[in-house]
Amino acid sequence: MSNPIKQYQKDFKETSNAKKMTMKEIHKPSSFEGAVWSVVGIKDARVVFHSPPGCYMMQHMNLLCGEQSGDMYCTQISYANVMMGTEEALEKVLLKVSEEKPKALIIVTSPVIEITGDDVEGIAKKIGIENTVIIRPPIGMSLSEGKEKTFLSLLDLMRKEEKPKEKSINLIGPTYETFNWRADVFELKRMLACINVSVNAVLTAHSTVEELIHAPDAMLNVCVYPYDFGTEVCRQMQKRFDIPYVSNHIPIGFRESAAWLDEIAKRLEVDAGTYLSEEIKSGLEFSSGLLVSNTLFESSAAICTDNCDSYSAGISSFLSREMGMKICMATVGTEKAAEKVRKVCDSVMVNPPMDEKKEMFLDKAPTIILGNYYDLKLSTDLGFKNFLMADIPHIGYVFSENRPFMGFMGAKNLVETITNEIYMKIFIETKGEMEGAISIGEVEWELAAERALNRIAEMLPHFVRSIAIKKIHQVADNMAMDRNSKVTMKILREVTNKYTPTRFKGKYATLFDDMEVTASKSPVSESPRFQMDWDEGAKEMLEMVPQEFLEKAVSGTEAFAKQNGHDRVTTVVVDAYRKDLGF
Repeated sequence: MSNPIKQYQKDFKETSNAKKMTMKEIHKPSSFEGAVWSVVGIKDARVVFHSPPGCYMMQHMNLLCGEQSGDMYCTQISYANVMMGTEEALEKVLLKVSEEKPKALIIVTSPVIEITGDDVEGIAKKIGIENTVIIRPPIGMSLSEGKEKTFLSLLDLMRKEEKPKEKSINLIGPTYETFNWRADVFELKRMLACINVSVNAVLTAHSTVEELIHAPDAMLNVCVYPYDFGTEVCRQMQKRFDIPYVSNHIPIGFRESAAWLDEIAKRLEVDAGTYLSEEIKSGLEFSSGLLVSNTLFESSAAICTDNCDSYSAGISSFLSREMGMKICMATVGTEKAAEKVRKVCDSVMVNPPMDEKKEMFLDKAPTIILGNYYDLKLSTDLGFKNFLMADIPHIGYVFSENRPFMGFMGAKNLVETITNEIYMKIFIETKGEMEGAISIGEVEWELAAERALNRIAEMLPHFVRSIAIKKIHQVADNMAMDRNSKVTMKILREVTNKYTPTRFKGKYATLFDDMEVTASKSPVSESPRFQMDWDEGAKEMLEMVPQEFLEKAVSGTEAFAKQNGHDRVTTVVVDAYRKDLGF
């Protein structure tokens, strides 16, 4: 008798159109996180999270691991409450909160409450706390949509005075648990202070209820994260309180930070010319240093900040257009951001699962990856060494005011951090030594292996080329001696797989495969044109040069010989020329 369970499984496999399950992040922040994070940073308000204890504990742990302060009440509703009604649990907590006489009460409902449809408004009205705001985050919506809805609800707290504060603005967007918000706000305030513009309120991270109430007193609203949220909030504040706003620039990089500040200065009729000239001059001097320009110009970056699309758009543009880096891949949260990032990157994915990210990492082999904790874990497992934390979730990360990504200091911090990360890690990963001959000269190399080594050298950034090639050559010699062999393509392949940076291994594998396939098919090449007399030994040394570079090698060697007073090319001249090139 057949097993009905096995028969069902067989039938399911044959008939099901279900898609293959792919690995996703453990958790991607939703509209409920967006709502909680938007209000928990209001210092003298009381936040009540109307939720089961599990939801509360998750948010509380996020605050403990990512912020210096922040707290909230929770109704801790049970399964029985859900079945019988949650109004009694909410009323009990609100009565306790009312004894503290808070400046404002903010109630955020969890998904459970949205399903049961309890009368939260009725209970809040019964308790009667002044400045009460109820936020019902939309189910199934994104982090940014939860923040936008919350900010729109907070507009009900605001009151406009008759006369605005001169030369003052509001920064719309920074909230608790926004990556690096504290340092970014500190830097933006510093820049504004340098042109005598004050910040009336930061909505909402580390603000007070009084600052929220008087937010309409500012002369201008500035949307800090225009590719995430805040633009609609600015529109509504313009409609209700007649406050103009700007959202055209993301202040990341020297150029965009200057454009951001210049637009604000023009709106407020402030002269920022002298200050901007000083900052731009300082930035150019810093970023045009030899180590910075050489390192970044030959490097590529993966931008995986898909929980902060404004970072994705701003950082990718800065690194590509100002620092000369190749943005080889990017992941974003919305199609709007993808359209912006595609101007500097050909491979942009919107909310990809981790499996697709993994494939893209391996295919693009970025020099450095900017992302969140899951990207760090994935890249480490794949063998990538260079990483910069730049997004949430981060599990636990210490933030201060000292390392911004935004503004002029943020641009310098990004350049400094990325350059140091790449430069030092490549040296460590190549395991190079600063001294010693390129070869002990006692081991014979197959011609194909010599040519492959030269091709490898062409792929390496020049700032580590001589050290990396030297190490590969030494290890290959030693391995061949241990095996009583010449240095073969097989030995060279083993060595490069072990002693070269992760990002190059895939390219090296392709190189070896191509050379092995085409070796037997390569036609005998014509002799290069010699303008000087060459010793036979010197000509034999040219056999290791790939055909496509042979003519250039001859002309370069002869030019070197003439410059150094030689009338004939000998093996000594060829060795000296190779040493001059770093080989």
